[in-house]
Amino acid sequence: MSSGQGRAFFGPPEDGFVRGGAHLTVYLVPVVDGGLVVFDVEARQARGRWLPWDVLDFGQNPYEAASALADQWCNVPLRDLSLVDVMSLPVEGGGWELAIVFRGELVGMPPGDIHRKPVRFEPGRFDAIGQFDPVDIERWVGARSEVAAEPRDERPGRGLVF
Repeated sequence: MSSGQGRAFFGPPEDGFVRGGAHLTVYLVPVVDGGLVVFDVEARQARGRWLPWDVLDFGQNPYEAASALADQWCNVPLRDLSLVDVMSLPVEGGGWELAIVFRGELVGMPPGDIHRKPVRFEPGRFDAIGQFDPVDIERWVGARSEVAAEPRDERPGRGLVF
């Protein structure tokens, strides 16, 4: 079962990327009216088209991190936030990234700022964004939260059962 490189046990938290190290990230796939929203980033070191993302702080709740990404990058309320994928990605220098991907249905188009300009794809149109393939992005955009998709029974005592 092991890849021969050792098990995934890690040392104390670091302040930045460590050559050959591992990190946990959270990505948000913003969706407005069925269309994917990505951001054209102007910063020299990160120029390009991106999904909102961040590295998790030690012990941080991934759902809270995804919600914070929506606030920081999108600045519009979420209609729905759902976990859609967890991916293992290689990192330059022999490192490893465990990416936790959330789909965020936004109530409207993000306004953007001087550093990030939002761009909405028409529904059904997808492109590679960062290290993610169009087929994955298509699956994430089309995903619906089971909770949001199911009719709700509002009677007391009839909540979600795990």
